[in-house]
Amino acid sequence: MNDETALFRELADRVAGQPAAGLVLAAFHSDDALHAVLAGADAPKPPNDTTETADSAPDVFLESIRVAGFRGVGPAVTLELKPRPGLTLVIGRNGSGKSSFAEAAELALTNDSMRWSQRPVVFREGWRNLHHDGDTEIAVRLRPGGDRPPVTIQRHWDRTATNPDDAALQPDELLNKIGLFRPFLSARDLERVITAKPTELYDALAPILGLAPLAAADARLQARRKQREDRVKESKAAFAILRKDLADVDDDRARQALKALGARVTSADLDTLTQLTETGPDSADAAIVAAARRLIDGELPDVGSALRKLAEAQEASDRLAGGASAAAGNTADLLRRAVEQHAAEGDQPCPVCRTGRLDDPWRAAAEAEIARLEAAATESRTTAQRLDHATKSADQLLDFVRRELGSAATALAGVLPEPAQRMSETVSGLPRTTAGVAAVISGWQELLTAYTQMVESTTTWLVRRQNVWREPGAALRRWLDAAVVVRGEAPELSRLVAARAALGKAVDAIRAERLSAFVGHSEHIWRRLRQESNVELRQMRMEGTSTQRRVRFPVTVDGSEANALAVMSQGELHALGLSVFLPRACADASPYRFVIVDDPVQSMDPAKVDGLAEVLGEIARNRQVVVFTHDDRLPEAIRRLGVEATVWEVSRRARSLVELRMADDPADRYLADAYALAAAQTLPEEARHPVVAGFCRSAIEAASMDAYRARRYREGATHRQVEEKLAPANTVRQRLTLALLDDLKRGDELYGHLNDTYGSWAADTLRAVAEGAHGARRMAMPALVRNTDNLLEKLR
Repeated sequence: MNDETALFRELADRVAGQPAAGLVLAAFHSDDALHAVLAGADAPKPPNDTTETADSAPDVFLESIRVAGFRGVGPAVTLELKPRPGLTLVIGRNGSGKSSFAEAAELALTNDSMRWSQRPVVFREGWRNLHHDGDTEIAVRLRPGGDRPPVTIQRHWDRTATNPDDAALQPDELLNKIGLFRPFLSARDLERVITAKPTELYDALAPILGLAPLAAADARLQARRKQREDRVKESKAAFAILRKDLADVDDDRARQALKALGARVTSADLDTLTQLTETGPDSADAAIVAAARRLIDGELPDVGSALRKLAEAQEASDRLAGGASAAAGNTADLLRRAVEQHAAEGDQPCPVCRTGRLDDPWRAAAEAEIARLEAAATESRTTAQRLDHATKSADQLLDFVRRELGSAATALAGVLPEPAQRMSETVSGLPRTTAGVAAVISGWQELLTAYTQMVESTTTWLVRRQNVWREPGAALRRWLDAAVVVRGEAPELSRLVAARAALGKAVDAIRAERLSAFVGHSEHIWRRLRQESNVELRQMRMEGTSTQRRVRFPVTVDGSEANALAVMSQGELHALGLSVFLPRACADASPYRFVIVDDPVQSMDPAKVDGLAEVLGEIARNRQVVVFTHDDRLPEAIRRLGVEATVWEVSRRARSLVELRMADDPADRYLADAYALAAAQTLPEEARHPVVAGFCRSAIEAASMDAYRARRYREGATHRQVEEKLAPANTVRQRLTLALLDDLKRGDELYGHLNDTYGSWAADTLRAVAEGAHGARRMAMPALVRNTDNLLEKLR
């Protein structure tokens, strides 16, 4: 199975049986799976496939680094390397251009450089060489294991390029894990132990543990948890503000809302608040608002028209009341019966008055009078009916007005007492029609005035009421909407919190297990580097998640616990950086079998340099280790301790012309220079002899110090003891005395010892090199060089 599948199964085993296991596994899987499980779906299952799949990534070694026009390198130069395990030192003074090779390889393979990463832009300036007019180029040749051919990773910038990002990284599958297992250890990496933020140092080490999917799972859980927790926080904050605002509102709705909200957000009665926002306040307050709206929106019946009609009908009735219209009907009936009597019995005396006579002329006159009287009677009846109808209509409308306005006055008396009382009084004092039309009209006019004032007051009150509640009501609705969501999400939030806790425990256990091998290697390196330090590293730990992730370096000083950063010297902190980052670069899972270390000797005392040499030698048994340094103590320690290494010496001439030369043992190098100069016939002998003698003297001094150090270390002396003995030995005679006789006080015995042990030639050679550098010529140059060579062999 692949690494991620194996991690998934391991996580599943560690969280099995826990309530939050489903969410944990879903978060590991994907955002969609987490969303589905939160919604009620089943958790993803670990795959059943247990087939082992071989890692196809080949071992990768470094074969060469070619640089042109980059940093300190002008014309093109190539650093050739042996693509196999072993130690290579690239040495040279500061400014020689040696680190340009390390930075070039890092930039070519990672598309970045720790020299300027996360630092001010000024550190990016100067990436192009100032003395090179042509294009800039970096070519790193990699040698994969197996049957794969070499691969060259190349970056090229034309002469107009101003940004190192202008040349894109050349993709190759060999670089797929370059970010996971950085095979580079620069001075900036070592600084990070001291200067980096806790999370940055954690992130620099975490990739080698292969726990990125767990970090991604935690990030998914945290993102959803944070969403919900943010809503909870926002709801609590808004709750406090809402309570304060409602307390300042003089309104029944605000008081009812405060009561429903309660003192704590968790106790708020959301159902009551929902009802309040949807239907308004309770029935009493609602009745008042309804009465106010009816009063404002309603229209009074046309009482004025009814009263006008009543007045007209009354006037007509009054006009007819003084004439014969009321008795006209009776008279007409009497005449009609007389006419009928005449029709039945003919002419005859009037049966009523006995003085008149009923005859045809009378009859004609009587019938005409009957017609007149009946018309007058009809008019009288119509006027009476009209008056009755107008009275009943007016009474009905007035009763309706009394009922409606009286009810409104009663309902609004609590909020508008004065206008309500005034209207109630005018309603009560409105006369009945029996009091006369004039009285009713007068009362009606007073009622209209009171009614108009009441409508105006009610309108003002209702508008003010709406304005007072508009913002608090809207705020309440907004908070309520959010609170409903928060309360609905509460179970999900609890599940997410539990899931993060379960995942955190699983991550701690898995991380500790995977970190143990790394920690062991780190502590082993520290023990080698500490060399006489009383600070002991105790079980480095990686802790926390999210923004709380950090690396801890527990240490003890003479048995007392302390914080590494607080008690370590600069050199010890530098050594700690090497202890931390060398194991990262040399992780077993890394396909990169090379590691490039730039300037690892900073601030180290001599004892720690010896420890570093031993560590590099150990790592070089299984890794290709390339170290760039300006400090002569490291190559010297490498030679003295017998660590096998290839040494390249870098020198830089005018206009950034960088030259590489395979460096031998210093004594051999001095001797080779002496042989070469002694054979240079183009120069006069008097010019060559002092220089040749100086080379021979330097060769003997170097061999003497190496011999002394090697013997004393074999005897168990510490580095400090050895260096303290060497410190006062400044001349070739003194250094040879230590090498052969082990005591500077025996300097007078040196020449005798040389004569007795090697022969007189050895003593003569010592005198010749000591005095020859100052112009004396005790021995011919060829013999001087040969004898020096022989003496070196004896010393070794």
